Amino acid sequence: MEQPSARVVPRGTLTAGLSAWMPDVKRITQELFPGPFLCDDEFDPEYPVDTYVVVSVESTGEMRELVRRQREWHERIRALSPNLFGKLRLSISPR
Repeated sequence: MEQPSARVVPRGTLTAGLSAWMPDVKRITQELFPGPFLCDDEFDPEYPVDTYVVVSVESTGEMRELVRRQREWHERIRALSPNLFGKLRLSISPR
């Protein structure tokens, strides 16, 4: 089986395509996860055409509460637009 070729997603390309929603994405994210907010364009190395934006946050708290806020983030992002489905991924790092 042939391996997919390495691919680099130009920084900001995907985020720029979501620019209409990014202010709301940032607001929702910071309401649920106050602190640093970072977005990176990424792709799945096994499926290079599968591109998405990773929204990275830091958070403290009990695991149950983090999971609740993660579910709420997904619900609120999905409510913004069905076009966002699969285009944003949330990454939570403990502080």
